[in-house]
Amino acid sequence: MSLEDLSFEARDQLAALAQQLSENPDTRKEFLRLTKKAKPDLNIPELDIEDYTNRVASASEKRVQALEAQLRERDAIEDLNKRRNKLMKKGLASSDEDIEQIEKVMLEKGITNHEVAAEYWDWMKQSAEPTPTGYNPSAVSKFDLGKYYKNPVGAARDEASKALAELRRNPKPIGF
Repeated sequence: MSLEDLSFEARDQLAALAQQLSENPDTRKEFLRLTKKAKPDLNIPELDIEDYTNRVASASEKRVQALEAQLRERDAIEDLNKRRNKLMKKGLASSDEDIEQIEKVMLEKGITNHEVAAEYWDWMKQSAEPTPTGYNPSAVSKFDLGKYYKNPVGAARDEASKALAELRRNPKPIGF
């Protein structure tokens, strides 16, 4: 569409609207951006300065965020090394291989504390005490087995009545 086909009044109205949009602070930026979009080669310093400033500020913000991330990473590594050294000083780990094993246990068991994980790892390393083999006479020496040979039901009933009498005699609860 060409402006030559429009009447003078229509052109004047379009010019007045364009002037109104460009002078209104609420619509000026959008008007200038639409103008720049329609004519990319047009030099609009107001937009060019703002765009350049935004690009520079964005690049600076990215660099600051990268530096902050590096600092957080460095602090985390220092904290981790301090906790590892603390394990060595307390004697909970004797080598780097021990620390690797402790951290493996931390990951597997969901333990977040190095010292707790080191104690757990130490307990895991200890072998269980073997159960004594053979006959333990102390458990059987309490009972007179002769009664059980003669009358097993009566002997069991007598032992049960002794246990019940003992429970009734003691005022403290069972298990304490």
